[in-house]
Amino acid sequence: MFYVFKDQDWTELWVRIKSANPFWLFAAMLVSIFSHWLRAYRAIMMYDAMGYKIKTSNSFYAVIIGYMMNYFIPRAGEVARCASLSKSDDLPMEKSLGSVVTERLFDLIIMFLLLGLVFLIQFQLIWDFIQTTLANKQPQENTGLSIKWILLSVFVIFFVVLFVLRNKIKALPIFEKISGILKGFMDGLLSIKNVKKPFLFLFLSVSIWACYILMMYFCFFALPSTEHISFTACLTVFAIGTIGVALPAPGAGAGTYHYFISQSLLLFGVATVDGVAYATMVHGSQMIFIIILGLISSLILFLKKK
Repeated sequence: MFYVFKDQDWTELWVRIKSANPFWLFAAMLVSIFSHWLRAYRAIMMYDAMGYKIKTSNSFYAVIIGYMMNYFIPRAGEVARCASLSKSDDLPMEKSLGSVVTERLFDLIIMFLLLGLVFLIQFQLIWDFIQTTLANKQPQENTGLSIKWILLSVFVIFFVVLFVLRNKIKALPIFEKISGILKGFMDGLLSIKNVKKPFLFLFLSVSIWACYILMMYFCFFALPSTEHISFTACLTVFAIGTIGVALPAPGAGAGTYHYFISQSLLLFGVATVDGVAYATMVHGSQMIFIIILGLISSLILFLKKK
């Protein structure tokens, strides 16, 4: 965040953010809520495949709580989401975690397919961006023992010890507990095999990402400096911005999202200050919105449990 904002004129930045059209921000928030509901409904299909009947409302609250937690601790949202359902519906934590991993794998596949499509459409533009923005640092000389060899040595020693002491480890009471947790995790991971409507599951997965793109596209109309951005250009900015969100930065991409979005908008004639204003507006409004919804969802689930 410091790197992004250190050279910005805060007065000028605030003037641009204040000029935003609230209608388009509100429209983007509605699409955001709908995408979260789709994610919650898709999760219901996974839980149902494992034999657990979870209310869509509870799944939705858990999804919102998960997104809220991501703003405080990077990637803690998945755990918080599963913990919420464990409290509200007695869904075993390890099984819901396994299903979340499967969901993320599907999201990852769709994301790579989408990125591949955008790269085909705007290959030269994105390649120039990568060369000028991401590949401008020279690798430093390695003067010490490589960290990868240290990690490899640790893993080898760990598995050797594990193999030698395997019989003693199996006799420990905690081994049975861990085995049960791993079995539940695998049940959740493989629950996709028993989903009753696989094509609906796939459709929901694609629709979630379509909503993400639509959210960004609507927000472009909120600022005079970005309202000229075409849908094709939006796909390009979205693809590059996804890198910033995917990085495990605090605040769900705080700083990394701002940097990648502002840099990608330069490709379409949007000044840096306008790009930073756009990213700040989108990220900030979503953060406030999700935190408020997350607190309300937490209260609702708490009262339900009581």
